[in-house]
Amino acid sequence: RDLNIYELLVRDFVSRHTFKTVKDSINYLKKLGVTAVQLMPVTEFDGNESWGYGPNFFFAVDKTYGPKKDLKELIDALHANGIAVILDIVLNHAYGLAPHARLWWDEFDNKPANQNPYLNKNATHAFNVGYDFNHDSPYTRQFVDTVLAHWVKEYKIDGFRWDLTKGFTNSCTSGDETCTNSYLSDRVTKLKWY
Repeated sequence: RDLNIYELLVRDFVSRHTFKTVKDSINYLKKLGVTAVQLMPVTEFDGNESWGYGPNFFFAVDKTYGPKKDLKELIDALHANGIAVILDIVLNHAYGLAPHARLWWDEFDNKPANQNPYLNKNATHAFNVGYDFNHDSPYTRQFVDTVLAHWVKEYKIDGFRWDLTKGFTNSCTSGDETCTNSYLSDRVTKLKWY
């Protein structure tokens, strides 16, 4: 409740679109009274210009913003200036280049195969984009746990902003907004697990 959070999309915050250039702006953020920076998704996404919500590779920093060492240096510099770092994380869906989709793919239907251990063949909520992760799967749960641990240990992320958590259910169908918008104990259980 004491955080003054600045939501920051690297692409739009600075003209050079790099972590290094954001690092040069820390004094500006401090003058604003910012105590936490929420980085919009920085994991590898489709294309070269995006808000980052089309993830493919969940452990990799997107090439557009610079190498991982630059992100680490930015986070260290923010921490040295008393600013926490929250990462906007997209773990509800993946896009077509993600190994989770490609390794178990139904070429005929052009979507994840029935036997895909990570992704649902068809979305199980009303707000789906990309290919829907099956959060009932122990494989998906292990994957999400590993992704979170990676960002905390490797990059010293202080917290996460979870994207599209309404999709963390397998209780609805793609066209049922009433179900998706309702209280679902399976979704709450999964979020508490993570």
